[in-house]
Amino acid sequence: MGAVQVLRVAVAGALAIALAAGPARAAPVVVVVDPRPATTPADAAALRDAFAAAALAPIDGARAQAWAGRGDDDLALDAALAEAQDGFGQLDCGRARPWAEAAALLAAARTAAGVDERARASRAWTYLLLCADRDGDRPAARHAADRVRALGGNPAVTADVWARYPEIDAAIDRDIVAITVTGPAGAVVTLDDQPIGAAPATAFAHAGRHLLAAPGGATWITVQGKPLTVEVPALPPRDPAIAAIAALVAEAGSGVEATRAAAIALAADVELVAVLEADGRVALWQRRRSTTVAVGRGSAAEMVAAAGRAQAAAHERAPDPTLPLVREPRTKAKPDRDPTRWWVYAAIGGALVAGAAAIYAADAGDDHQRFELSFP
Repeated sequence: MGAVQVLRVAVAGALAIALAAGPARAAPVVVVVDPRPATTPADAAALRDAFAAAALAPIDGARAQAWAGRGDDDLALDAALAEAQDGFGQLDCGRARPWAEAAALLAAARTAAGVDERARASRAWTYLLLCADRDGDRPAARHAADRVRALGGNPAVTADVWARYPEIDAAIDRDIVAITVTGPAGAVVTLDDQPIGAAPATAFAHAGRHLLAAPGGATWITVQGKPLTVEVPALPPRDPAIAAIAALVAEAGSGVEATRAAAIALAADVELVAVLEADGRVALWQRRRSTTVAVGRGSAAEMVAAAGRAQAAAHERAPDPTLPLVREPRTKAKPDRDPTRWWVYAAIGGALVAGAAAIYAADAGDDHQRFELSFP
């Protein structure tokens, strides 16, 4: 292969590596906020799809769900159930049971806070029942069977499993023990999802494992024949950033004005903030440097169109009519996409060096033809 051909191949390989890196995904432009108490997630999802169709990249993924009003505990419950389901599907109860227990804790805390979590709690306890039955842990399986029954049953539990754990009086042949819950003070406390009053409160339970919960907290307790005194610990947030988003969304429920819209735009790191209101309309805000202004309020379609116009106008060379004509300090512009990775440049440079070396080696070799011209 000639030296020039070697260089061409090397450069082509370097370009292929650079192209393989591809353009980075566009940074989010808009966040959809749904602070309504009786939220309809489909509304927020449909609005995000409309913004995406208009080439205005919306925040998506778990953060999108958080801005749509789903808190950290809500999303963590879904994640725990997904892990439990995956572990159970792979016949790995060593993995499924801890995740199911985590899901049961989260569901109990949300139930204590007044959220109807019967469906998801039933799923968590069903995985615990089936895994305990598979592992031969009869006490744990019986307790889980009682919980699944109390939650309305689950079609995943077959008749032969139910037959092994028939419904019985919890007081028969079992020790009854007093449980005193000292805190959190004033919070409504539940024992196996049954309210026992505001802490401090006392209830009675049979020997075995139980789930004690209060709004925002839950814990497993084991009763062994002696009175027990417990304080329900708060569950730590799974994602502190999503917990912070929940606080901003809750504040937005009382109405969005410029200061609150600016806080949301800053926290989400976006230019446009779309807030779903109680009447179904959308309020649109735009962040421009240090100023946040109201773009408008109307139907979803109207605000998507308005967002496109506002975003285009803000990035034209002409002065932005929403901002005063003052000199702003020069700031480092935020790149539209992630910088090219170092290894792309290294690959290109390495290929060029290799090509140059090949040319030099070809020229410096001993296999040369010599031409002489002689004149009479």
